[in-house]
Amino acid sequence: MNTQPDTTVEDAARRRRLEGLAGCIPEAIRSIRALDRSQCLDRRFLEVEFIPALGLNDEILQEQPPELAEAYGKGLHIWQYPKQLAGYLAWLVDVAPNTNSYMEIGSRWGGMCILIAEWLRHNGADLRTIIAVDPIAPSPFLQAYSRFLVGDKQDGRLPPELMYAQALSTSVRVRQLVDQVRPDSVFVDGDHRLGGALADHMMARQYARIVVHHDVHSQACPATTFLWSVLKTLEASVFEAVEFIDQYDSVPGNFLGIGALRRRADAECREARPGHGTA
Repeated sequence: MNTQPDTTVEDAARRRRLEGLAGCIPEAIRSIRALDRSQCLDRRFLEVEFIPALGLNDEILQEQPPELAEAYGKGLHIWQYPKQLAGYLAWLVDVAPNTNSYMEIGSRWGGMCILIAEWLRHNGADLRTIIAVDPIAPSPFLQAYSRFLVGDKQDGRLPPELMYAQALSTSVRVRQLVDQVRPDSVFVDGDHRLGGALADHMMARQYARIVVHHDVHSQACPATTFLWSVLKTLEASVFEAVEFIDQYDSVPGNFLGIGALRRRADAECREARPGHGTA
């Protein structure tokens, strides 16, 4: 969730609280690595047990289901509906092995970034680089994750490098990072205006096999919801689309939503350019 710099008293207090919770990062990573493949594919288990246990965010609670109240403000502070995230995580299991770089535009407190990076690694990805982008200073969670990665060898593999860009996604620095790393999996959750979200998509699709958009079924985010409806059609010849938009009956209205685009194998062949990945 891309935000303006956290200069308010509320955000400063939240940052101090997260510093005290940063010790949960190793525990969360161990819980991910303890899952077997059947559990990683079990959407009901992920929704009801695993994701709430990781801890959910406690901002804008009027959009959150009250039955999950015990999970708010705890652990990784994941800003997702477990119903939606469970399907996305299960879907990622099969695409993870070919992923060597992950980028998140709009990392906010970093819980989602840590979860997805570790989920990809646990399911076969040899991640070499993780890029988190947000205009706020790196969160205590991402700082703790960076420390954890030092010397961490999972199944004998070297840990990925975590790169944090405290910048807008439109900045020269972020553009340079994208051209340098050529991330093959990108989660777009930054500027929620139509032009900004589209610009993030166009930057991501230049190299990525997987481009995922957030807030694709949300009355609170009409621009990103509209963009997703358009991308499913305009990108159909290049990307296969799948969406995770289940809602909770206890919440009036529609919110959040995850839309994933997976580059078609024939499109990779058509669009490949020597020395330039995919365009």
